[in-house]
Amino acid sequence: MAMAKGEKRLGRYRLLDLIRQDGDLRLHRALDAKGQAVALWTVPLARLCADAAGLERFRRMAGAAARLFHPAIPAILASGELAGTAFVATAPADGPTLATRLADGPLEWEDTVATLDRVLDALAAAHRAGVIHGALGVDTVLHAGPASVVAGFGRAALTAAAADRSGDLAAAVGLTERLLAAHDQRPGVSALLATLRSDGAGAFPDAGALLRAVTALTGASVSSAGAAPARARRWPRLLGGVAVLGGLAAAAVLNRPAPSVPPPMAMAGDAAPEPASRPPAPHSAPPSALPPSLPPAPPLAAPRQPPVAAVAEALRSIPCVLVGVETTGGRLLVSGTVAGERAETAVRETVERLAAGWDHGFDLATADAQFCAPLGSVATALDTNRALAEPLTVSLLEGSALNADDPLMLEIRAPARPVRLQVDYFTIDGVVVHLLPNPSDSAIALAAGASRRLGERGKDGKPANGRSWTIGPPYGTELLLTIATAEPLFAAPRPEQEPAADYLAALADALAALPEDAPAALADARFIATGP
Repeated sequence: MAMAKGEKRLGRYRLLDLIRQDGDLRLHRALDAKGQAVALWTVPLARLCADAAGLERFRRMAGAAARLFHPAIPAILASGELAGTAFVATAPADGPTLATRLADGPLEWEDTVATLDRVLDALAAAHRAGVIHGALGVDTVLHAGPASVVAGFGRAALTAAAADRSGDLAAAVGLTERLLAAHDQRPGVSALLATLRSDGAGAFPDAGALLRAVTALTGASVSSAGAAPARARRWPRLLGGVAVLGGLAAAAVLNRPAPSVPPPMAMAGDAAPEPASRPPAPHSAPPSALPPSLPPAPPLAAPRQPPVAAVAEALRSIPCVLVGVETTGGRLLVSGTVAGERAETAVRETVERLAAGWDHGFDLATADAQFCAPLGSVATALDTNRALAEPLTVSLLEGSALNADDPLMLEIRAPARPVRLQVDYFTIDGVVVHLLPNPSDSAIALAAGASRRLGERGKDGKPANGRSWTIGPPYGTELLLTIATAEPLFAAPRPEQEPAADYLAALADALAALPEDAPAALADARFIATGP
C-alpha cells in the first residue's frame, strides 16, 4: 500500500479507516477513483500463494461472487491483486448487526420470519451461483426484518479455502434455531426446532429447503429464490448534455463518444398464481376409523398488504434509486428512476418479496449506472433531508422532461435554517456543470425558508440574472444534485465545467472535512430526461 501525503492507498482506492481485522485479513472503508464509498477486504498476496491453487481459487471465487446479485447481498464491485495485496471491493453495508439487535431481546414474529426469508433466500441464490459465504452468523447480518442485508460475501475468496456449502448450511440452521427459539409456542415451530436440534443441517439438502420449512410456518408461499423478476419494457438508453449561456456568450458542453446501447431485454410476463388445490374427498369409513382428536385444518390466512411506508423504507436502502411508492385502487405502484440495471433489479425483487400476493406494478426509467456515484456520495445527506419536516426542496419549473433548446430553470427552497448551496448538473457524457456558484453568480447563501430561482430569462431570451442554461446534445437521462451545508463546501469555486470523476473525489473530501458539530449536510437529487 503506497503512502501519499499521509494517506493510505491501494491502487485507485483511498483507505479511510480500518473497520475490522482478523489476523492478516482487514476490512477498510475506502473511496474509489470516482469518490464512491466501498468496503475493501484485503489480505497479503503471499497468504494466497501459500499453496499452488490458492491464487487461482481466489480469482475463481471472487469472479463468481462478482456475478452474484441479490437485493440482500451488497454488490461485489471489483477484485484483484495490487502491490502484493489481494482485495475484494464491495458496496458498503452499514447498520446495526443482528447480534446488536438480539442483545435487546428476541425479534417479533413478523421480523423473525422476514429476516430468515431474506437471509436464506440470499444464501440459496449464492449457492446456486457457486458462491460460499464462510462466516454466516448474527455478526454478518445487518438490520432485521424485510430490510436485512447479508454482508461478507466475497470475504471467503480471500480466507476460506475449506469453506463449503455444508458449512454455510450448518450456520444457517444455527441462525434459524436461534431466531425461532423465542417463538416455540407457535404452531409448527416446536416441531421444526426439534428437527433442527436433532438432525441439524442433515435434515435439509440446501438453503432453499430450509427456507421453505420456515415459510411454511406462516402458511404463505415461498418466493422463488433467484427467479427473474417481471420486467416492463425498458426505456432506450440515450445521451444528454446541457449548454451554458452567460449573457450573450454560450459555452457548449463537451461531447464524448456515446456508450454502446445494449440490446433490449425480452419482456417477461407475470406468472398467474396457481389455484389452491382441493383436498381429495375422503373414502367412506366407519366413525371409529377416523382419528377423533384431529382438529379441522385452519383456513389459510389472507396475505397482508405491507404498509406503503415499509416498502418505501426498504427501497430507500437500495443505492442509486430515486423512486416513490403509492397505492391507487388497492394497487401498489412504484415509480421513478434508477441508475443502472442492478439497481432496477434490486427494486423489483424487493417489491416482489414485500408485496407478494398483492397487485403491484412498476413505472421505472433506467438511467446510466454512472449516476450511482454522485447519488452514493450524498446518500447520508439525502436521507437526512427526507427526515426533515421542512426539507431542502428543488422544483424544475419546466418539468423533469426537457427537449433541445428548452431552458433549464429551477427554484430552490431552503430548509428551516440558513444554508449555503452547491448546485451541480451531471451530464451523460461524464461532465459536471456547476450551476451555483458560477462565474456570474457567487451568491450561494439562502436564508431559512427562503427560495430563489436559477436560470431565469427575460422576454428577450437573455439571462435575467447571471447564467442561464439550455438543453443540448447529447441527450438522455441526467442528474441535478443540490447540496446544502452550513458553510460553503469549497473555499474557492470549482471550474464551471469539469470531469465528474474529479469533482466527486473533491466532493467526498469536502463532505468528510465538515466539522462534527456542524449541522448535517442536506441534499436533493432529481433526474431529468432530455431529448431532441
